[in-house]
Amino acid sequence: MKSDKKSLVLGVVIGLILAFFYFHYFAPRYEINKTGLSTIKIDKWTGQSWRLVNDNWTKMLDRDEDWEQIDKILQEALKIPFAQVDKVSALEKLREKYPLLNKISDDELLERIKLVYSKLVLVNMYLGDFLKTSGEESEGETVESK
Repeated sequence: MKSDKKSLVLGVVIGLILAFFYFHYFAPRYEINKTGLSTIKIDKWTGQSWRLVNDNWTKMLDRDEDWEQIDKILQEALKIPFAQVDKVSALEKLREKYPLLNKISDDELLERIKLVYSKLVLVNMYLGDFLKTSGEESEGETVESK
C-alpha cells in the first residue's frame, strides 16, 4: 500500500514535469517573429496575429490587399516623383563607401534607409511648418501690441 502511494505521487510529479516541459518548450501557443523592424505575435491555435506598435499589441487585419496597385495609385495621387534606380548596384556602391553596412542584409538596409529618410523628411517638414506658424503668430502679436 505504501509503495502504491509512492508510485502514484512519483507518477503525478513526473507527469506534471513532463506536461510543463511539453507546453513550455514543445507546444507554446504564441509564436513571436521579428521581421525586419516589425515584431509580430501569432496565435498558433486560432491563427490570429498582432503587431507590436508603441509597446502595445495591435490586432492585424486578415485582408489581402493588392498593395502594389494601391502604392501606385497613391504615388500618382500625391504626385510623388519616382526615379528608376538599380537598387543592387546602388547598395553595392553604398557598401563600398561605408564598409560597416556589409553586415546588414539588403532588405534590412532598405528598411533602415526608408525609416531614416522618412523620419528626417517628416521632422523637417513639421518643424518648418511649426516655425512658419509660430513666426506668423509672433508677427501678429507684435502688430496687435503696437
